[in-house]
Amino acid sequence: WAHEGLRLFNDRLVTQEEHDWCDAAINEVARQHFPSVDLDTALQRPILFSSWMSKFYESVDREELRNHVQARLKVFNEEELDVQLVVFDEVLDHVLRIDRVLRQPLGHLLLVGESGAGKTVLSRFVSWTNNLSVFQIKISRKYTIESFNADLRTVCKRAGCDGERICFIFDESNVLSSAFLENMNALLASGEVPGLFEGDEYAALMNECRAMATREGKIVDTEEELYRLFTKNVQNNLHVVFTMNPASMEFENRAATSP
Repeated sequence: WAHEGLRLFNDRLVTQEEHDWCDAAINEVARQHFPSVDLDTALQRPILFSSWMSKFYESVDREELRNHVQARLKVFNEEELDVQLVVFDEVLDHVLRIDRVLRQPLGHLLLVGESGAGKTVLSRFVSWTNNLSVFQIKISRKYTIESFNADLRTVCKRAGCDGERICFIFDESNVLSSAFLENMNALLASGEVPGLFEGDEYAALMNECRAMATREGKIVDTEEELYRLFTKNVQNNLHVVFTMNPASMEFENRAATSP
């Protein structure tokens, strides 16, 4: 419970003062409800939980975890992305936080840090570890909101019709207009973007959804039920990682308009 409390509350805080307050609050709750327990031992930091080294989500030793991550990184460098990472303590903390979220339905992440801090690389590594496909948009001078919507249709069909588990890594530098964020907000809130599939696109989507329902052995009578099944699959299979740089001029404005 202490670990979950740290993940639910501490991970959303920003300053060291706030982190210290959260640690103290969890310790105080433990003292109130478990007066006979040696809390210095039971709640010794860091509290690390993972299922990487066994079939169970359980407490793990930091050095054993470090050795496991270094071994997996070696394979990752050979198969996916040749980047040399130093596995210091904060890297272990971050990969476990990312892993916990990506394993959950409706699990999405907002990662805030300086450019080059490793937000994207660590997200790609954890996605690879969990057999998630990574999707990133490719910005060019000709990229527009129509291009973005086309990419959203592609990734939604892969997650909703094909059942592909996807990590969509979306950096704030990709936000070329406020419409990009509006569509992402809608996708995160309900698993759909209003108006994304219309006309021929909607008809083609329904055909793919019928094929998907047949594969899964589900009997669906109406297009409304098909579309609900599609959006449910999108929510379960698509994980969005939004990365931001606090040094960006737009950081405060975007944080306020799209909380």
